[in-house]
Order: sequence, then C-alpha cells, then structure tokens
Amino acid sequence: MQLDEVLRGPIKSKTLFPVLILHLLKKKPDHGYGLMARIEKTCGELIAVNTNKIYPLLRRLEERGFLTAKWDHPSKRSRRVYVVTAEGEARLNRIKSAMLPYLDAMSAAVKDLKKELYR
Repeated sequence: MQLDEVLRGPIKSKTLFPVLILHLLKKKPDHGYGLMARIEKTCGELIAVNTNKIYPLLRRLEERGFLTAKWDHPSKRSRRVYVVTAEGEARLNRIKSAMLPYLDAMSAAVKDLKKELYR
C-alpha cells in the first residue's frame, strides 16, 4: 500500500478520535476533563483535544447509544461520568478490527519514510 493511499484511507480523525474515546472509557469510566487528560497523556500532541471538540463528541456518542452518562452528584450539576454501553463496545470492536490493517500500513509507511529521509 502506498503512503498516499494510507493517508487517504478510512482512518481519519473523525474515526480515530471516537474510537480512542470509546477505548479509554471502556478501560475506565471518566468525565470530560479527565478524558482529555488521559488522551493528552496517551497521545501527547498527536491528537489535539479541547472542550469544543470533546463535549460535542461525547454528546453524539451518547445520543447514538454508545455511551451513557450520569452526574457525579445527582442533586447538583457537577461532572458527567461517561460509561461505554454494550452497543459502544460492539462498535469499538468493529472499528478496531477494521482499523488494524491501516494502522499497520501507516506505521510501515512512516518507518519507510523516516528510513528514506534519515539514512
């Protein structure tokens, strides 16, 4: 697979970001700010995340039935803690299985590019 095919392939930020959120929340339920910190720790600056990006996505994932959320303190508005649903886990597994060949191809393409540029 050529590098240009990989970069134009089905792995785009609109797929990668939701799958990362589902993956992290499957490991441990969390609120938006906690999730942002975990993404930054995992990805560094590779995936830019901010409140304007994460909260609309969390709401969309919840509307689609992939997440549920509850307030930390039901009697007052505090933080909403998000949990992956069974539908969200199924979606995560489908995306991850389809994504692996493309991630492998991207990794190989980046390795080849680095080798070519810095030998």
